[in-house]
Amino acid sequence: MTLASGTVQSGIRDLVEEQLASGRQIGIQVGVYQGSEPVVDIAAGVMGPEDPRPVQADSLFCSFSVTKGVAALAVHILAEKGQIDYDAPVVSYWPEFAPNGKERLTVAQALSHQAGLHAMPSPFKPEHITDWDAGIRRMEQGVPAWEPGTATGYHAVTFGWIVGGIVQGATGRHIKDVIREEIAEPLGIADEFFVGIPDGLEERLTTLEIAPAGEGAPIPADHDMFKAMPPPMWPHFNEMPFRQACLPSGNGHFTARALAKMYAALANGGEIDGVQLVPATRIPHMQRLMTEDVDRVLMAPIPKGIGFMFGGSSAGAGPMGPRRSAFGHPGAGGSIAFCDPEGRLSVAICINKMQNSAPGEGPTIELCNRIRELTGAA
Repeated sequence: MTLASGTVQSGIRDLVEEQLASGRQIGIQVGVYQGSEPVVDIAAGVMGPEDPRPVQADSLFCSFSVTKGVAALAVHILAEKGQIDYDAPVVSYWPEFAPNGKERLTVAQALSHQAGLHAMPSPFKPEHITDWDAGIRRMEQGVPAWEPGTATGYHAVTFGWIVGGIVQGATGRHIKDVIREEIAEPLGIADEFFVGIPDGLEERLTTLEIAPAGEGAPIPADHDMFKAMPPPMWPHFNEMPFRQACLPSGNGHFTARALAKMYAALANGGEIDGVQLVPATRIPHMQRLMTEDVDRVLMAPIPKGIGFMFGGSSAGAGPMGPRRSAFGHPGAGGSIAFCDPEGRLSVAICINKMQNSAPGEGPTIELCNRIRELTGAA
């Protein structure tokens, strides 16, 4: 690392140590690239609330909806190959998706949470996560909560089967194979980048201290948030059947340095270390705004693209910063990975102490703000 990058590393490590000492983190990794250079690679804290082993650089963190950004990149790669058209109806690749008024929904609308299929089955059962084929069938047979394409509501879990069904219909390949073969293997991060944990990695898995989304908030029990993210679902994310399942909306297990490298490629025109994931002409499609309507699940106007979320929130309060051209995806409880092409910056934060922080507050945004300050990318 250069002197400048060493200064960034030490400054972020100081903040990480402060957060650990105050009990606001348990275990954490932070990965940052500036341009094509890794300037932060930190692993600190312990593997879980009841696992005192120190976090290592290759420890794997369940990063929840950070996974959606990985799945979205897989779709954009396939679009570059001519296998998917964003504005084509989903049914052109997946005819079985058509019932109940879904035949006109486009791929771009589906990936921006406009399908109206956000609700999980009730009452929740663990097999609702672990049975891939059943999830695909639920999307095919699902009755939208609104006319598809006319509103948006965060498909917290069901996004995984929607994107998976599109990819499989368009290519004949399972999305977990596309992610591995088109992203992880070319970048040399395949041992730190999983959507569905294989056998033999149990010792590298961190354990979450879980804080369910919406917990403690004055939200009615029948609200769309709890339909999309049922409270009984959350405790199962530390269990091996959940970790081993393919859920490209929410159970990706990554290292921060692997996520940061993926986004570094996108911050640098689609290429890093001589590996081109996509040409630079594909990046604007990842920055295409699809909707910024009030989200029926998250209860706020969330700007959404084709699988990605954006920076540029009001007053620049979000962790991705003030620029709308920044894109990536946060995960429940505080994990995040994104790039800021204008600042030539990519950031990934993996944590195992979930927190429901107020907008503009919390350990993750403190770290992101400090990263921008130290790199000059504010």
